[in-house]
Amino acid sequence: MNNLNSRKVPVTRLQHGKRVVSSDELAVEAVISLNYNGKRLATLLASPTDLEDLIIGHLASEGYMTLDHLMECKGNGDVVRSSGGFEISLHHPAPLLNEIRTAGITTTSCGACNVDGLEELITELPFVDRKLDFDPAILHRGLENMRDYQHGFAKTGGMHCAGLLSIDGHLVHVAEDIGRHNAVDKLIGKSLGDPALKSAILLLSGRCGWDIVAKAARANICTIASIGAASTLAVDCARRVGIQIYSFVRADSAIIIG
Repeated sequence: MNNLNSRKVPVTRLQHGKRVVSSDELAVEAVISLNYNGKRLATLLASPTDLEDLIIGHLASEGYMTLDHLMECKGNGDVVRSSGGFEISLHHPAPLLNEIRTAGITTTSCGACNVDGLEELITELPFVDRKLDFDPAILHRGLENMRDYQHGFAKTGGMHCAGLLSIDGHLVHVAEDIGRHNAVDKLIGKSLGDPALKSAILLLSGRCGWDIVAKAARANICTIASIGAASTLAVDCARRVGIQIYSFVRADSAIIIG
């Protein structure tokens, strides 16, 4: 794992009732500014690595640009480190498809803070009209295999992971970040242009919220599998846009929604 993602800090450990001065490896949470054609797209709290994947995935998963135009952006990201964090910039002739939602720090990419109901949330989401044919047993094996790539979590205990699993059980891509929605953005950015993206399963190391379902729909992903629970909005949204969720995935069980 790139050492930008973690930092050793002095701590006091409480062990068996005694305080011991020591150190601990913590996940770095940095202010990351995403810029497109000189305009501030979003400011996220994220892990400061794979930033081009992050901005490309964010543009795709938030519906700002078409996947074709984003393919042309790959390899053109410019990262600058400043006293306030990091800035990643992209330039492309294509205009954004939607207005920029917020200029402040985004602590979640759900975009649902100012709306009241499901109808407003799903208005702009595409319908993902297909089902994958696979052996459900691959989901738990895929999540277990993903652990081998969760180097940040193993080191700090404080990072989320997202993976892309093929229907034959092959782990195609993996991305980690301190934010679960950022991990999904990085995964989408990393997977963009890979034919596997359309016929693969999104794996989540934690829970599945509405924001993840929305990102999956915009990236044309039709199946999500998570170790943790799915929220009510995630379930309602998934049923409306044609996405299937497998939550609480275990070796011999799961809850299937959609």
